[in-house]
Amino acid sequence: MNAAPRAQRGAALLLIMLVILAAASAILVNRFNAARLVSLKLTASAEVLSEARSALLAYAAVQPELVPGAPVRLPCPDLDASGGFADGEAHSSACGAAGESMLGRLPWRTLGLEVLKDSSSACLWYAVSGDFKAAGAQSAALLNPDTAGQFRLYNSENGALLAGDLAENRPVALVFAPGAALPGQQRATSGTESCGSTYDASEFLDAVAAYGIDNASLSGVPDTLQDFATALSVRSDLSDRVLVIKQSDIADIVNNRHDYKAVREALGLAVTSCLAEYGKHNAAGPGDRRLPWPAPLSLADYRSTANYDDVAGAGLAGRLPDRVDDSAAASGNAIDEILSACDAGAVPAWNSAMRSQWQQWKDHFFYVVAESFAPGAAIPSTCPNCLTVNGAGNYAAVVVFAGSALPSQRRTAPPLDPDSKQQVSNYLEGRNVLAFPHAWGVLDLQSALPSAGFNDLLFCVDAGLTATIC
Repeated sequence: MNAAPRAQRGAALLLIMLVILAAASAILVNRFNAARLVSLKLTASAEVLSEARSALLAYAAVQPELVPGAPVRLPCPDLDASGGFADGEAHSSACGAAGESMLGRLPWRTLGLEVLKDSSSACLWYAVSGDFKAAGAQSAALLNPDTAGQFRLYNSENGALLAGDLAENRPVALVFAPGAALPGQQRATSGTESCGSTYDASEFLDAVAAYGIDNASLSGVPDTLQDFATALSVRSDLSDRVLVIKQSDIADIVNNRHDYKAVREALGLAVTSCLAEYGKHNAAGPGDRRLPWPAPLSLADYRSTANYDDVAGAGLAGRLPDRVDDSAAASGNAIDEILSACDAGAVPAWNSAMRSQWQQWKDHFFYVVAESFAPGAAIPSTCPNCLTVNGAGNYAAVVVFAGSALPSQRRTAPPLDPDSKQQVSNYLEGRNVLAFPHAWGVLDLQSALPSAGFNDLLFCVDAGLTATIC
């Protein structure tokens, strides 16, 4: 008689279990779908960030082809709707002061892209370090693979430093996927612009009050460090995803060019020819082939051409000078700038592209003048105390171009970093390091094929003032 109630109770329990199982399955499916949706959104944002980064590096790589002698600069951002710039165009002629880092929308039109948007349909944003921006007259006066970025990137969740512990690890540019609008952010979609009319970065990028970081706010002051943050996990209060362009990315573009060695040799030979040309204009005539004193190894600002200035009697080895007023006064030479004012008629290779290249690489040029050809030497100019290379030759001067930094070499400078550029061992290798300082007598420098431990390029001026690769 109790079998039916027991059966009913069993059926009820089974029904309850099925309902619970169905509910649990629905929850799991919903969670799976939500997780899958988040994953798809992150993947979509990562893909457009990667596309933007690749386009920025491609832009940098073609600059020397488009403008002979130009360094591998990055574009300015699209800053606002003013100034006559097209939607998505880099504001290259209105991009802040020299050395000032800039933040704005990714200049998709300048990069040859369609407008790029992340998974939340927000356009990408972009920040570029002041020394790396292509900003016309406000571009940096010295940019090469040793130039450090001005950014640091932190984890917005715990404050850990992700990039920028050393100068050479600081990002030179950042690309942002803003993600969905956070509470309080208003993103107007009106207007004719592809990304809407709102250029206020605070409506798109995160502020992390706990660590004093605001991705939307730059100091506006040249030559200052700027801190940014990125979320590494999915959060409702932090949405910025950030992709980094590193100093090494720029260095790879320069150092891996197919014509890197030929371009450096041509530049070094042109520079050395301008130096040799100086010695042909001393007041005493053709027998007086004296050359200038060097500039100091340590400069207040390595970017300023005016600081590459000779110093009377301060030794025979230093950086290659441009301004040579002290030497000209000693020898009656009419030339007081050997590179800025080099005569292209006398040195045909010295065209505007060469001059531009020298400006970007001037901290890499070192110079030793023989005792017998220094401004204080006897006239006529002969070779009792000249220079040799690998034990051979009689050279009036040697110019050394320092190749890319070896793993043990650091090349940092104020205003952001300590001055390690004054240490010649951070540029040169082998016996060439021993040439600094040099004050008198015969000196033997070293030339060798490039290797893992040596990449100096040497250019010689003989006693007749002929410049050659040596």
